[in-house]
Amino acid sequence: MAVGLFVFVLVAGNAMREVLGLLASGRLGWGLFAYLMAILIPGVIPYALPLGLLFATLLVLGRLSAQSEILAMKAAGLSLWRICAPILLLAVLGTALALIIGFYYAPLADSTYKRTLANVIREDPIRFIQPRTFISEFPGYVIFVDSRDGGQINDVKVWELNEAQMVQKYLTGEYGTFEYDTERDSIILTLFNVKGELRDDDDPEDFSVHPPVANSEKASFKLSLEEILGKRDSSRKLSLMTLDELLALRQDYAAEEQAGDAEGFTKRIEVQSALQKKIAFSFSVFSLCVFAIPLGIKASRSETYANFAIALALAMAYFMLTIVISWVDKQPALRPDLLIWIPNFIFQALGFGLLWRANRH
Repeated sequence: MAVGLFVFVLVAGNAMREVLGLLASGRLGWGLFAYLMAILIPGVIPYALPLGLLFATLLVLGRLSAQSEILAMKAAGLSLWRICAPILLLAVLGTALALIIGFYYAPLADSTYKRTLANVIREDPIRFIQPRTFISEFPGYVIFVDSRDGGQINDVKVWELNEAQMVQKYLTGEYGTFEYDTERDSIILTLFNVKGELRDDDDPEDFSVHPPVANSEKASFKLSLEEILGKRDSSRKLSLMTLDELLALRQDYAAEEQAGDAEGFTKRIEVQSALQKKIAFSFSVFSLCVFAIPLGIKASRSETYANFAIALALAMAYFMLTIVISWVDKQPALRPDLLIWIPNFIFQALGFGLLWRANRH
């Protein structure tokens, strides 16, 4: 239940940041919205697993300790190691599950999510246009559409901006169309029955002289999607690669390194760091759980909110250590692929030390 709670929180956070705006503006249908939310789930499970098991461990052992159940079990001859064995087994299984999802299902789901979200506009460019809304996402242009009728937009206004974001050209069209240009990865906006005005290149805000009028039957604009969606053929990030892809890439860079390529070592360490990050983060399920066992017994808190606060504090401490270590990712000589294991070693050492001490008392 705790894992499900954190999955919901993380999916909702991603939805609010990237998808809800598109849904609210009508650029995204409910069916596609539900699909995007569903494919987000595998990507957040590796993060929800350590948080969920951490919270559940603190809650269960905190209540057992507060109600003297731990004391009763020890009085019956059970060691603390025996009492905690099922929880440790769950932590091991959770680590294995996090490894499988993190290396296979999460990268595929995240890639599908990003590709689907980026292609929403490419597949149906007219969806991006909302009536009576100023559209400023395209660099160098501000667009306003009064109404939309199927694939046609009516009473269109276009402000073309210069590098200083000042209006260089203002045009209005009686109606227009949007089409996607596959070769140039751009939306082509075509206006018909165009009227407008041109501004002075040196001083666009100088209105002492009446600006020249620009009238024509037709005008077209190329609105590049690369600035707002990224390149279609851009190389995949290491975080979106599966285990097989990372191992193959590391082998290629190792071959370059052996061939004398100066960049081979840097590239290999970069891939190896991405590989070790996924493994180390999966082991956070076990590390946080080991630390939570003696802490939950010693804290002896039966309140859900108190255990939730402790779980968040521990998780933030672990993540902060991971973030600090990630600052040396661009310095391969410091071996960031090995340093990434420090948070796990710290939490496991403290956890087993506290567990051994609690078992003696």
